[in-house]
Amino acid sequence: MEDARQPVMSWAVSKADWAEAARFFARVLAADPAYISHGEIQAGLSLDGKTWAPNLEKRFLDELGEYDDPRRLAIARNAAGEIVAAANVTWAFEVPEAPFATLQDLAVEPSLRSAGLGASLFQFVEAEVSRRAPDGCSSRAGKAMFVRTISSSVSDFPRCRTFS
Repeated sequence: MEDARQPVMSWAVSKADWAEAARFFARVLAADPAYISHGEIQAGLSLDGKTWAPNLEKRFLDELGEYDDPRRLAIARNAAGEIVAAANVTWAFEVPEAPFATLQDLAVEPSLRSAGLGASLFQFVEAEVSRRAPDGCSSRAGKAMFVRTISSSVSDFPRCRTFS
């Protein structure tokens, strides 16, 4: 029996989920300019590398792109049905010998951080990587799923290689 207090992980299944996740990312990340890196600048989420773009929600929705892969946006919902964590994943499995997955963004509601929710969502995404690529995802450095981290550790995830 699941604990009703534990957030439920799922993949976004509708455009409404994607819009809600864009609002979540915009609200949570806008409070923390330390999250801004080259990726946010390249995607137009930050125009100067120091502050977030004014229309962040729309830009996040644009960055999420087309609703082309139902397993691209992982979300965690609390008992009230609110998104409390989200992860944006890019899949590149066009070359069967070199499948590749990138965790673009992972955000957790600030009041729920340091309780394992981000790690649980990461494991949820990692399970999909294992399902899609049972032999692991390849990279120049070997089998890996690439994860960009800012202030969190992924040392508990041996299948991953991190970079900043």
